[in-house]
Amino acid sequence: MPLSLQDEYIKKESLYGAKNYSPLSVVLNKGEGAYLWDVDGNKYLDMVSAYSAVSHGHSHPKLIESYS
Repeated sequence: MPLSLQDEYIKKESLYGAKNYSPLSVVLNKGEGAYLWDVDGNKYLDMVSAYSAVSHGHSHPKLIESYS
């Protein structure tokens, strides 16, 4: 049985990723406001703000506009 896309990414992370913390058991591919989505389309509420690195939420429209 072939690996799901999420399992494939998790396998690659375990081989090549930094080992400075225990990784999540999901692969995230989209963020908007306080929400995140994984590669399977499941929606999550980001209760840790990407470990405090995202103080303005994910994909804030004014920040996205400033990059253009």
